[in-house]
Amino acid sequence: MASFPSDFHDSTTAALFAASNTGLFPQAKSSIYRFVGLRSEDSWRHLENTVLNSVMPLSIASSLNDPFEANPVIVNDTTPADLASFMKRAWAPGGALSELKFGEELSSITKIDDPRFQTPELQAKLLDKLLSLLVFRNERCHVGSFSRRISSELQWSHYANGYKGIAYHFVTQPSADSGFRYMRSVKYSTQRPIILVSEIMDQLNAKVGSDEFTRAWLSFEQRSFLTKSKEWAYEEEERIVKQNESEMRFLDSELISIILGPRFPRESLERLRSLVNKRRRPIRIFAASVSAMTYSIEVDWSKEAV
Repeated sequence: MASFPSDFHDSTTAALFAASNTGLFPQAKSSIYRFVGLRSEDSWRHLENTVLNSVMPLSIASSLNDPFEANPVIVNDTTPADLASFMKRAWAPGGALSELKFGEELSSITKIDDPRFQTPELQAKLLDKLLSLLVFRNERCHVGSFSRRISSELQWSHYANGYKGIAYHFVTQPSADSGFRYMRSVKYSTQRPIILVSEIMDQLNAKVGSDEFTRAWLSFEQRSFLTKSKEWAYEEEERIVKQNESEMRFLDSELISIILGPRFPRESLERLRSLVNKRRRPIRIFAASVSAMTYSIEVDWSKEAV
């Protein structure tokens, strides 16, 4: 078995051993966990890719388990004149929607005083088309979910196959080469976020890469992918959101250890150990257990799993 790096106890990675049963660490966001179910051979293939190649799969936003995910409240604050003006700009040559085919019935209407646009039916069709772009976007956004807590029994139960899976333990590094540089905190709220139809139109008309477009996208991202109900606050979630990319890469040095769930099958330990031993930079395997005193999951950081 490869020897563990001699610099393991330096100031950066020492945070590993500062864990308490709250799952919090001295430096905010320095330690991050990702729970994995290992329910199938496909899960093991993803595990191998993560451990050996430092690549992690991301989930399509529209497939997340919470039906409120990527589903803000849409409020129509526009008038028929606003919609017509938007169409004139967006469908003009080089406009934001000039290459999209929304049908002749809509595409031919470019004047505010066009009598056809005064019908509620056509106005409703345009609104439906605008909202369909949100669905289109959600199907191309990918999300990576992480937690600041390792002690949560709910997360071990929900995301780690009823305590039978594992958790990756990362200590993130301030590097431009790390995918964790995109990580952002989830905000928990009692109010569902609201997006105005006028905001959607403004972003569609903004030039991609411009300050206006970037500000609009970050605001949209916060409300669509980074705001959840307070019912989920126990997760202390951090997320990575990527457009048209189904995986993220991280530094070899950022994956510090793998933690076995309290019900991890003993017969799978050697398989996991064999896989870990192939890694260029060695990592440790620890075991989580049910607390004898509280409703929490504890990790014995002083010794590796046996």
